[in-house]
Amino acid sequence: MKFRSVFARAVYALSIFITVAGCLFVLYFGLRVFIIDTYPVNTGSMMPAIQPGSRIVVNKLIYGARLYKNLDFLDGGKLQTLRIKGSRGISYNDVVVFNRAHPMEFDITKVYVKRCIGLPGDTIWIRNGKYQNSSVNDGVILKHFTAHNSQLVSDSPMQVCFPYSETLGWTTLNFGPLYLPRKGDCIALSPTNTSLYRRIMTYENGVNIRYSSDTVFLHDQPIQVYTFQDSYYFMAGDNFADSSDSRFFGPVPEAFIIGVVPLKNNDK
Repeated sequence: MKFRSVFARAVYALSIFITVAGCLFVLYFGLRVFIIDTYPVNTGSMMPAIQPGSRIVVNKLIYGARLYKNLDFLDGGKLQTLRIKGSRGISYNDVVVFNRAHPMEFDITKVYVKRCIGLPGDTIWIRNGKYQNSSVNDGVILKHFTAHNSQLVSDSPMQVCFPYSETLGWTTLNFGPLYLPRKGDCIALSPTNTSLYRRIMTYENGVNIRYSSDTVFLHDQPIQVYTFQDSYYFMAGDNFADSSDSRFFGPVPEAFIIGVVPLKNNDK
């Protein structure tokens, strides 16, 4: 009887331990999925706001947590997500953490942090190293960058960038104009629009867009207009001269956004 009593107490203690450990496990991952998460920063692209070697905290309550409908994307399938309603949408100058896509393919292992300077429906361009947005005053999106405009031009190498079209000839110093699509936007597929949005159309449909004799083919069917399936944002590093951002990998789909970094000095 004494042995049974000791054994019963041991089983009871083990069950309590397993229950507590299970609850802590669920709580830990629940916090990471729905509320906050942390990521290391290894580059200087967001200096001086974020220093290399820092670890940033991502608030998922602001924009709403992203949930996966399935895990097909791990095997190269299409990314399908649900977004829990957050306290607000993405705003100008928000520091946003997202999965980087290049070329327009979701990769859960690649996480970037940049500042949002373009919302869906905006048109973004760069002239002589100066960002401009069709919807807001220049000062709204320029105040966080680490150099004055004249320094940006002199310090930054002129690099070929998105959409990597010889015809358009965009560079990091003279870029755009680029319209940022909203979900449901419909565009006519001119040669220029096809060059600009080919990667997005390929990502959204999972097949390459074919262009031949002024005709665009999707799933081997000719199309004259295209309706976007997601909304897109322009993300830029504060360190203009040394940042891999939307100038290179293009607009960021809403589905790629992880959350917002609530920096104390991130005044609007």
